[in-house]
Amino acid sequence: MRNTLILLITLTVFAFMYACHPGKTEKNLASQSDSLSVEQIDTSSLVSNKDTVSGKQKEKINTNNIKSDLPVVLIYNFHVTNRCPSCVAIEEATTKTLNTYFAAEVKQGRIKRQILNVDDKANKFISEKYEAFGSGLFVT
Repeated sequence: MRNTLILLITLTVFAFMYACHPGKTEKNLASQSDSLSVEQIDTSSLVSNKDTVSGKQKEKINTNNIKSDLPVVLIYNFHVTNRCPSCVAIEEATTKTLNTYFAAEVKQGRIKRQILNVDDKANKFISEKYEAFGSGLFVT
């Protein structure tokens, strides 16, 4: 009985060790990190889209006030074609929050927001990138 208990505990410890570290080296973990990297981008042709990335309803963003050394926060609001009350509420709450607390940053171009329909084929790539297949709010 005692040997069975020791064997069971040993197997459990090995199972936990394997689950916590499934053979990935530190080098592999470093290459897959989700850390922030800041890169300089050309803002001369920056475009904001109302509902798609495809180019519908494009409007130019004033880039004169954007400081290139400051990081930019991107907010993606994903939704499906037939929007539920929760989807609409998320969008309204996000709009209210941005207008109330972050109006200066939005005006400066430091915060950019896109509302994207995941059912639109033009948004397929970005929807798959963020694994957004329904309603979702992603801040990057």
